[in-house]
Amino acid sequence: MAKEYAKNREGVELMITKEQKIIFRKMEEILRNYPKYQKRIKMEIENLQNPQLKKSCGPGGQGGNNYDYKSEVEQIEELKQRISNNISRYKEIIFRIDECLSMVQDHEDYDFIKMKYFDKLSYEDIANKLNIHIRTTYRMRNNILSALEIHFKTQRLIEF
Repeated sequence: MAKEYAKNREGVELMITKEQKIIFRKMEEILRNYPKYQKRIKMEIENLQNPQLKKSCGPGGQGGNNYDYKSEVEQIEELKQRISNNISRYKEIIFRIDECLSMVQDHEDYDFIKMKYFDKLSYEDIANKLNIHIRTTYRMRNNILSALEIHFKTQRLIEF
């Protein structure tokens, strides 16, 4: 198994396995998508308030189904149900992420999450903002993601 070494703030070498790098990438993707989930909820709420059927000319009419013809009212109700399901799913994901973040909010590197994943700052920008070396920003990332990992697994945001 490929191993990489990093040092934590106390100068202790930490071994980072290839598997942990994959887990960290998945966690980073989830954190980067957090603001997108919030935007999707707003969009879906707007869609729910004013549902619009997409007109298509498939073999069976609007939905392209050649076996079932539904009234426009039925189609709108189905659309509203799909939109409501989407909203619920996005809210559930946000809730799970919030739960994980609340568990590490007192961590010394917690602010890194906001800067990197929500404000989308680069490692260089974070280093400049905090007046630290760029390598320290990578250590911050490793430290906070290590602290978050068990919570992401517990909330089933990533697989074991």
